[in-house]
Amino acid sequence: MPVTSSENHSAASASASVRIIAIAVLFGCIYYASSVVITLVCSILIASVLDPGVRLMEVLHIPRWLASLIMVVILLAAAYLIIYAIYDRAEALIQEMPKIVEKLKPITQHIQLTAHNIQQSTQTIIPSNPEANVPTVRLQQESPYMQFLLRGIGSVYAFMVTVMFIPLLVFFMLTSKNHLWAASLNLFPIHHRQQAEDVIDAIARMLREFVVGNLLVGLISAGIITPVFAVIHLQYALLMGPLAALLSLVPYIGVALGILPPLLVALMQFDTTGPFIAIGITVVVVHFLAVNILTPKFVGERVNLNALSVTISMMFWSWLWGGFGLILAVPITAAIKAVCDNVEVLKPYGAWMGEGSD
Repeated sequence: MPVTSSENHSAASASASVRIIAIAVLFGCIYYASSVVITLVCSILIASVLDPGVRLMEVLHIPRWLASLIMVVILLAAAYLIIYAIYDRAEALIQEMPKIVEKLKPITQHIQLTAHNIQQSTQTIIPSNPEANVPTVRLQQESPYMQFLLRGIGSVYAFMVTVMFIPLLVFFMLTSKNHLWAASLNLFPIHHRQQAEDVIDAIARMLREFVVGNLLVGLISAGIITPVFAVIHLQYALLMGPLAALLSLVPYIGVALGILPPLLVALMQFDTTGPFIAIGITVVVVHFLAVNILTPKFVGERVNLNALSVTISMMFWSWLWGGFGLILAVPITAAIKAVCDNVEVLKPYGAWMGEGSD
């Protein structure tokens, strides 16, 4: 019996509805299970970076489980050394925060006074609402900055639990990589397995190149910024230099994020404008070099995303997961683009997300 056009239209509508529902369910899971998803994404990123070391040890006839354990121990030792190196300086900086806040009070009071004057001038033009005079009760809430950083995790305790799970997940991912690889490919029909293998391999190489490349860029940037901060005798230069370099890696808003912490410390320390100008010029120049020279050299062309797609992804993932979303936005979007580039039906979307060529 031939299929009519109305039946085809109904089938297409039903298929579209199922896809919309599936996408809604997926985003619901990503939102409500954000702590689990963030932990998995971070573990996958770290495992993709450590995997070449594990494979090198396998060539030297070291069992994969032992090679995985060695790489995880090296990672934990490096993290411990970094925390040990900056702990005293970070603690001293936290103790100095009240002085920084005290210095910022005149600026914030000026901003509040300006905002109040603007509000008063608008009230003379726009009649005020009588209900606006009703007294309101204000509840003291957690700092909005801490809320932004911990969104998606929930609390400091949940964050610590998440950090504790990541080494275990990385170890199991590295140890069971061959089994996970084969099992993942078996999820696809036989005629699609080669395509699935290409997609998974492209994502793994992209993530590894992204993380390692940005790590190298961050180290080189910190190696340039930190001596300049030390020359101008900025307090906590060994902490502010790497922090400014790390924050400056954030696309587009990295300059503002990188300049802010050292400027706050300088505000507490200096009374002349020279150090402030030196800090601003240093961070801007290093950010320019990183974006135009270092990042193309070390990250390469695998993360080939245009400015619009990066901006939209940062807005979306930071809204969804806060600070963690801001950090993971680019690798997640680049992984999505890698899928689109290797699936024929999705290639137009991958081309839209890419920079293209003239």
